[in-house]
Amino acid sequence: MLARRFADDPGVEVRTLDLEDGGSWRLGQGFDGIVVTNYFHRPLFAPMVEALAPAGAVLYETFMLGNERFGRPSNPDFLLRPGELLAAFGSALTVVAFEQGVVDEPRPAAVQRIAAVRGPVRALPTRI
Repeated sequence: MLARRFADDPGVEVRTLDLEDGGSWRLGQGFDGIVVTNYFHRPLFAPMVEALAPAGAVLYETFMLGNERFGRPSNPDFLLRPGELLAAFGSALTVVAFEQGVVDEPRPAAVQRIAAVRGPVRALPTRI
C-alpha cells in the first residue's frame, strides 16, 4: 500500500524487507520511518532504533498475551508481554502514542501499538 501511495514521489523510497526469507539483509541506517504490523522478533527492537534517521518514526503493531483467546498466534513466545513495546522503545525514542488491549476490528485480537520518534516532538497546532 505504501509503495502504491508514493509511487510518483521521487523523494520517497519504499522498501519491503522479508525478515524470514533467509537472506542476508540488514536494516542499515537513515530510515525516516519503519512500519511493522503483525510481526514480532525481539532481537530486532534495538536495530530498528539504530536504523532511524534523526526525527525518524517507528509505527509498530502486533499481538500480545491474551490473544490466545481469539486464535492465532497463541504461542506465548510469539506474543508481547504487557507494556513490552513501551519498554523496548520508550527509553530510546519519544513515544507519541501507545495502546494495548483488545480490539474488535478487523477481527477480535489482543494487540499493542506504539508510535515513537527519534528526538523531540514538535508541538502540534491547537487549531486546524
